[in-house]
Amino acid sequence: MIDREKFGKVLIVAVATTLMGQVYINPFNSPFRLSIGITILTFLLLKFHDISIILTTLCTAISVFIFRFSIDLFQIHGNAPIIEIALEHLPSAVFYLVFGMALFELRIRKYKEQPIYFVFLVGISDMVSNVAEAAARHEFTKTSIEIILTSLFLAGFARALIAFMLYSSIKAYNMLILKEEHDKRYRNLLLFTANMRAEVFFLQKTMQDIEKAMERCYSIYADLKNKGDDIDKEYVVRIKERILNLSKDIHEIKKDNQRVVSGIERLLPEVEKDNIMKLSTIFKILSDSTKRYVESIGKDIEIFTNYSVNLSVEEYYSLITVLNNLIHNAIDAIDNEGYISISQYIEKGYVIFQIRDSGLGIKKDDMNVIFEPGFSTKFNKKTGRMSTGIGLTHVKHIIENHYSGKIKVNSEIGKGTTFTIYIPIENIVEKEGK
Repeated sequence: MIDREKFGKVLIVAVATTLMGQVYINPFNSPFRLSIGITILTFLLLKFHDISIILTTLCTAISVFIFRFSIDLFQIHGNAPIIEIALEHLPSAVFYLVFGMALFELRIRKYKEQPIYFVFLVGISDMVSNVAEAAARHEFTKTSIEIILTSLFLAGFARALIAFMLYSSIKAYNMLILKEEHDKRYRNLLLFTANMRAEVFFLQKTMQDIEKAMERCYSIYADLKNKGDDIDKEYVVRIKERILNLSKDIHEIKKDNQRVVSGIERLLPEVEKDNIMKLSTIFKILSDSTKRYVESIGKDIEIFTNYSVNLSVEEYYSLITVLNNLIHNAIDAIDNEGYISISQYIEKGYVIFQIRDSGLGIKKDDMNVIFEPGFSTKFNKKTGRMSTGIGLTHVKHIIENHYSGKIKVNSEIGKGTTFTIYIPIENIVEKEGK
């Protein structure tokens, strides 16, 4: 029993071929036609690679015969016998049946990636089928054999070439669409991975802070233990017990944090051995993702990028995280329309990045605390909740601790803000390029 979906495709091919078969010429001034229907049939047999060639050409032959027979029957209005009309169009059905058998026997789909073989085999099949139809119509008794064979040869190979070019064009277009979709997913995955690695980086810093806190708690416990004779013993016992319990709690928090970090790291893709990306690629990823985000939130913000040297950047995840965070802050700072400029240049041994926006600016009173954990002037208008204020803390920590660099900020209310990042060139550029 044939699958409904496949049979639907067979009917589509048959109907499309029948209709396109009405675009034709009569090279021998007789009912014999050379149409573009066969080009469409060949193309669709390649595109719908899961349908039977024999069944499809059989249905096409029946469809073509019924369609042409019906047209002539209505046009002639009984001026010719039905059998005569049927005999006139029966050779057309013969053509499609012979063509289908030829393609099936030659296993034509195996050669769809080999242009020369494909065009040759389809051209031969087309020519043989036309010869069969011409013989059925007794064309060889009316016209020179040389003229018929030459015409059929040229027509067969021309139609085969057109069918292959059509199939190749559609395939190339589909590949282009797939590539664009793949690139889009890759950029999104890259940004997600960069942000996740930044979170792991921050958790690792938190573990170091917890370790220091635990050491300080335990040192207080040790001091109290040594000075127990000089202070009220009951008080010392209570304090020592509380501090010891606090140290244990901190230790448990650290272990839980370690489990979270290791779990996230297992989920993330492994960093490639050659963890290198061109700066032009980084800027393009950031620019494309920013434009899509800006469009989604309905703001009119122009994005400009500029770099003086197309560096090969090592450990690009961290750089993408830093720049992406500052770009999103710039978007939030712009009410409805404005611009964001992302630029790079080299000066005095530093690779310098500048993210400039035309936003609202930062108040002078806030300039000294914008990098402090928990500070934020942003809030969600829907929920009314303040932002966590952790973005710039991330940025500063990565720049100072990961890249051994520094970050500066200049801002003017109503005119915008500029963040300038200084990273030693040896800490960011590919070793061979250093």
